[in-house]
Amino acid sequence: MVVTAMASDSTCGCPGGRERRLSTLPPMPKLLLVTVPTDEVLNKEGKVRFPGTEVAVEKLTEAGWDVEIIDPLWPGPLTRCEEGGVDAVLVSCFKAVPRSRDAASTLARRMPDMPIYVVGVLQKDETFRTMAPTVGVLRNVGELPQG
Repeated sequence: MVVTAMASDSTCGCPGGRERRLSTLPPMPKLLLVTVPTDEVLNKEGKVRFPGTEVAVEKLTEAGWDVEIIDPLWPGPLTRCEEGGVDAVLVSCFKAVPRSRDAASTLARRMPDMPIYVVGVLQKDETFRTMAPTVGVLRNVGELPQG
């Protein structure tokens, strides 16, 4: 979908005025954020690992994504992806960890052409990497490719 802003100029002397194109904006890519509401998460040194769901959505929107939130309860994420219109999936594994990890790994198997990323999985977590080798493991939401 392309959004076009139109303006009417009744001073041109034309009946009903004239329309002129002001700008055309490309559509924002759709990111499905699979998460349960999460507060800010800090690491051992006190640095922010995850800014909280609301702040994460703001940051992702600023990065060019149209963010839609869905609970990791299966098969909700799969059903939503199968409906279409989703360009990428980001799964937060800071809460509801088993359910979130399972959602990410199963989505990767069932939707092999869909870019799937997780945040909240340790970089050295070999079990998850074996379970979901095609899932991109991010240290924070800022590592997600620009929308």
